[in-house]
Amino acid sequence: MKKYFVIFILLLTRYGFAQTVWEANIPVVEKSDYYNVELNQELVGAGLKYIKIFDEQDSETPYFVRSANPIQEINSFEDYEFKKTIRDSLNIIIVDNKNLENLSRFYVVLQKAETEKFVTVRGSNDMEQWYIVKQTSGIFKTGLNSPDSNTDMLIIDFPQGNYLYYEITLWSNNGSPLDIQKIGKIKNSSLYGNFIEIDHGTFIAENNSEDNCTYIRFPGVRNVYSINKIELTIKNKPDYLRRALIKDSAAYNGVSVSLSSRSDNTFFINDLSFSSATLIAIENKNNPPLAVDEIKIYGLRRYVCLYLEAGKKYKLIADSRDPVLSNYDIEHFRDKISADLPVLSLMNLHDYIIPEEAQRELSLIEKPVFLWSIIIVIGAFLIFICVRMIREMKSS
Repeated sequence: MKKYFVIFILLLTRYGFAQTVWEANIPVVEKSDYYNVELNQELVGAGLKYIKIFDEQDSETPYFVRSANPIQEINSFEDYEFKKTIRDSLNIIIVDNKNLENLSRFYVVLQKAETEKFVTVRGSNDMEQWYIVKQTSGIFKTGLNSPDSNTDMLIIDFPQGNYLYYEITLWSNNGSPLDIQKIGKIKNSSLYGNFIEIDHGTFIAENNSEDNCTYIRFPGVRNVYSINKIELTIKNKPDYLRRALIKDSAAYNGVSVSLSSRSDNTFFINDLSFSSATLIAIENKNNPPLAVDEIKIYGLRRYVCLYLEAGKKYKLIADSRDPVLSNYDIEHFRDKISADLPVLSLMNLHDYIIPEEAQRELSLIEKPVFLWSIIIVIGAFLIFICVRMIREMKSS
């Protein structure tokens, strides 16, 4: 019975509501050339595969979506001199900052390994006295490398400083060392790979005494977002170590993280859907509940790269009914098109509901008569099951 009830609800949900479409204008440019157009986080959450761009004649304009960082610009990667040693499962790397640069980020290239990775960073000016720069935390995989590459690129962010030497300690959760190949920086990386904070409104935290969990919900979120980073600020005085599950809905088994008094509780996530249905469950076990003071969520900045003609008007539409199926020629030249392009911001971004009469013509199985026929049949079947169960209960 539950099975058919779920089908019934899904049918009503699928066909009982109109579709939402996003639309925005691209600024008119004075010079015909390639441009990067930054995508609002609402568009990223709505789905990149639904984005189409049209010119004044309603002709589709080819584009490609840039990754958060320009891995294609391999010549922009500048290596640092470093020495590495392996102690048990720890990779210990000493980076020589001989030019005394103000540093706040390292890029680490290593052989791919499907493990959780952790890092600490210390600084020194004489290789004897070391100072903590970054406490133990998870490390973020940029996703810059192409799918057929055998390496990953990691980002290590830390408070800005200019120590002569930096000690990076890397390890994984499986007890084996990592194969580190390069450490360096990416020129113009400020264009890509940085995060933008998303306003989720206020959150509600409720403690459940039955399962000893704290549940955090976000009822004020209006849109769906795709998040890649989350920060939790917890000011509990005693030490704590709790497992937390970040779910994109109450029914989905999402990302598991460890909240600790000895870390900054910043976690990097691969495109988790975040909406008003998102739930964070903190397992307290026999401990007092944690008091979460602040939660910040972030999405990666993303851009569409396309060729714009001077003086022409272009509009962007994200319609979830119509995914992009065509392969644009521009995709084959993404490695040749510079990442360091002028960046444009979308104008007049808004969403609207498609009226029922304006939606596409429905196929036979989508027409209301057909659907209601199925619903009636299912309803009759459910009534039959209920009557039969009642009769069996009376006879027993």
